[in-house]
Amino acid sequence: MERLIGSGREGNLLLISGGEFKHLKALRMREGDRLEVFYEGRLFLACLSQLRKDYALCSILEEIKRPIPKPDVTLYQCIPLELRLMDEVVERVSQAGASRLVPVLCKRGYGGRPLVEEKLERWKRLSLTSFKQCKRPKPMEILQPIELRELVLKEEVSLLLDNFAGSSTIREVDLTKNSYGLVVGPEGGFSREEVEFLVGRGFMPLLLKPYIYRSEMAGAVAVALIMNLAGV
Repeated sequence: MERLIGSGREGNLLLISGGEFKHLKALRMREGDRLEVFYEGRLFLACLSQLRKDYALCSILEEIKRPIPKPDVTLYQCIPLELRLMDEVVERVSQAGASRLVPVLCKRGYGGRPLVEEKLERWKRLSLTSFKQCKRPKPMEILQPIELRELVLKEEVSLLLDNFAGSSTIREVDLTKNSYGLVVGPEGGFSREEVEFLVGRGFMPLLLKPYIYRSEMAGAVAVALIMNLAGV
């Protein structure tokens, strides 16, 4: 079933307009067709009741409530020097199942906070697009960027993905917990000082085998492993 993002609501009717309306037209949907509509944090099963020149109205049939998959995974992604690669990170880790993504400014990554903050709305839109495609029960959150030194233990298990200094493998991680935090470095990896800082904070170095992944792929692989091995 197709899923679209609503732009307004009046009573039992949801409005589809703008780019989402163009998508609806491209799908050749007709009045009477059923679809899923996401609006203000809620997902609805709806029927396309009125198709106009520039918009469509959908009648709500019922609210869809699906359980959020466990565990809860937060990805702390060091921003790549090539900022455009964060688009790939957002799409991949959303599909892998991360609950939220926190952009991290670090020594060997992209360091321009103003432009990163400007990109947040784009990354949120990409998260919504992924939400539509992969049928998540809710979109992955994109949080405000932080400095590496601000990272603290918040989740039950906190992991540092480091194929240079890492020693523990996924088999050695406690996969019985409900929440996981995963820190992924930039293209060149973390500096020795950054690794020592994070390990000192309590992050467990994790090595992914058998090869070295690119930064924009590593987070998605690690998230997918945790979601599948620890998921219920």
